Formats: sequence, structure tokens, C-alpha cells
Amino acid sequence: METTNEETAATQIAKETTSSKTLSRRELLGGLGVFGATMLLPKVLSAAPSKRTFTILHTNDLHSNFVGMSPASDYSPFTIGDDKTLGGYARLATLIRQRKEARQSLGPVLILDDGDYSMGTAFGAAIRETGGELQLLSHMGFDATTLGNHDFDLGPDGLSQAIDVAAKAGRVLPVVASNTHFDTNDATLVNIQRLAKLGLIRRHLVIERGGIRFGILGVLGKEAQFYTVGAGAATFSDPIETAKEMVEVLRETEKVDVVICLSHSGVLQGKDGRVTDGEDVRVAKAVPDIDILIGGHSHTALQEAIIVNDHTPVVQTGKYGENLGELVITLEGGKLKVESYRLIPIDDTIVGDQPLPRKSTSTSRPSPKLFSRRVVTASISRWPWHRGIFPTPSPTLPPAHHSPISSQTLSAKPPRPTSHSPPTE
Repeated sequence: METTNEETAATQIAKETTSSKTLSRRELLGGLGVFGATMLLPKVLSAAPSKRTFTILHTNDLHSNFVGMSPASDYSPFTIGDDKTLGGYARLATLIRQRKEARQSLGPVLILDDGDYSMGTAFGAAIRETGGELQLLSHMGFDATTLGNHDFDLGPDGLSQAIDVAAKAGRVLPVVASNTHFDTNDATLVNIQRLAKLGLIRRHLVIERGGIRFGILGVLGKEAQFYTVGAGAATFSDPIETAKEMVEVLRETEKVDVVICLSHSGVLQGKDGRVTDGEDVRVAKAVPDIDILIGGHSHTALQEAIIVNDHTPVVQTGKYGENLGELVITLEGGKLKVESYRLIPIDDTIVGDQPLPRKSTSTSRPSPKLFSRRVVTASISRWPWHRGIFPTPSPTLPPAHHSPISSQTLSAKPPRPTSHSPPTE
């Protein structure tokens, strides 16, 4: 049987990550024959170096802002000092590469996104045909993302089409959605159920890198759920209860060293101007076994990490790719400590990542200042970042599986909040 690009993409993800399914006793015992006693060790790191360092680079609420926030004609990503653009994927790609190269000799580097990667510009309207947002995140080296409320704007079927196109192009990253459930018997969920079976959408993710096992979960906050107008037949469970469930699986079954929560929930600014509350903070407080919480939804640029329960940093970069977050953590004696945290602006002091060389003999590339919204057939390995050109999808979709997702449970939609803050993007 011919292997599809989707299956290849899923296999590639599996090479660096472990399955999101809970291991049975038989599977666990069988695994011991391959991995030895490592799988049964408690969370102790005494055999490892006394002090280890890792770095998390992160974004949130990118909202399809491929070319940054400025008039398109002002955006010249391959030169510096000549525009006032904030953001832009070409410059973001350069900065991620530079910071990864600078940090990886000191320990493992994870690159994570906190959802709402789509919708907000004209590019977002074409996501079903291009999967462009997910392809670009994959190209930049992101390890995982989660789902924000706006990622449902085109419905669950539109969401699945975007993931499908990116997977077929061979450029997709795991989508970790712990409290989002797609197991209702509904025609609009058939394709997304199939993608979940392939592991492209999962309840949790484990990455082992640099001798450290990282466990990642993703939750959509209650307010964000309320504003998920395109949820359709998808349902959501309580983010705190789900986080507790996932932490137990990650700690007890997967034996991870570090638990990271991607929480698309938001924070709140007090009357004194300080940010000390919000759903992201409440999730961290209620689930103390979360080591790190990457936040989003409220579009808040946190210049300093909010430390919850005296040990869990809550961080967020703002919106639209205007900043890249860099969180440096040390792990010593089973305890984590924030060594440093900062937001790095994405501006015209950064020379944008150049497109890879063309593999065809087509006509020469237009000027870097030219901005086109058209979608053309092109090799994804050579797209001009700043012009938003992506390949057209394959017209034929593989057959879908109709069986429900065994690892996900049906949950009722949350009740309408009696009070809430104004809608957030």
C-alpha cells in the first residue's frame, strides 16, 4: 500500500516524540525489554549532571501575520534600518535560528507556540487550501502548538483541512489539544478524527531531548471556549481538571522530568498595572505539578515571568509575532529555577531568513518589497516568506476512518459565563 505524505509526516513526528496514548501494563512491560529499567525510574536525576539547562523559545497569537504589522509596502525583511514593521515570519525565522544556535550548546532547546496561529489577515482565509500557517511553523522548527479559539473560525472541518494540507506537504507539527474533544458522531469531525489517529492531533506529547524528558499538554481556557464560535460538534472539558489528568499521565506513566502546559487562556492586568491574575495563572495555581506555563489569548506582552506557587513561570509574548519569548531554566536536584526570561522584539534590526534556492527554471523572483496575496503552485521549499506563496493542495483526500477516538471522551460544552471580560482576539 502506498504511503501518503500525511503518514510520513506522522511517522516523522513519532521519531522524536512518544505516543500520546496511555500505555497499557502489557505495553509498558514489553517496552522494558527495549528501554530497560529507565521507564520505571521515579523522577530522580541524581545519575545525570548535577545542574542542567534548557531553553524554551515561544510565541502565541500569531494570527496569520506573515508580513508583520505595517503597510505591506514598508516591509523589506532582507534589509535593515528602513522600515517600522513589527513581526514578520522572515525575521522571526532568523531570530529563532540565531537563538537556537546560541543556546543549544548549553542544553536542549524547545520551540513552542500557544495557539491562535491562524485568522487575522487575508492569509488566514486561505488556510484550508494552503495549511500555510502550520507549514511555516514547521519550517521554522517549532516542536508543537495548541489550538486557540480562532483556529476554529472555519469550523472543525476547516481546521482539519488545514492540518491535512500541511501534512500532505510533509510540513506539519504536532497539535496538542488536551481538553478539546472530537469524538462526537458527526460528519464534520470524520477527517479530524482520522488525523488524531495518525497522531497529528493529540492529548499530550513527550519529547526527549538532551537527556531530559519533556511532557507537553495543551488546554483552551473557559473564556476562550466561550468565544470559540466555530467549534461546531467539537466539545471542551474543564481546563484545570484536564490539566490535572494530563499531569498524572505525564508524571506517572510517561515518567517525564518537566511538564509544560500550553494554556490558551489569558492573563489580567490589575488596577495597579501589574499582571498577577487570569486563567493562565489560575491553571498554574490549581495544578502545582505544572513546571512551566506558556500562555496566550489575552495578547499580553509579559516583560517578566509571573512566578506561581514559588516555582512555575507563566509567560506570554503579546501578539502577531511582535516578540519572541526566551525562557532559560536550570534543573538541579529535581527542582527547576528560572535563570532568565526576556521578550526579543521582531523588528528591522533583524535580517529576514532568505528563501531557499529555487529547484526549477522558472522566472526570476520579484522584488522583496513586492507583496502578493495570490496562492500559486510552488515548491514549499522555496517559498518567498514575505509574499505568502504556498502550494496548492492535492485534490484527492485519502479515505477517512469513522471510528471514534478512543483516547478522547465526550464532554458537554461549558455554560455561558455569568460575567466575563470583553472578547479577546
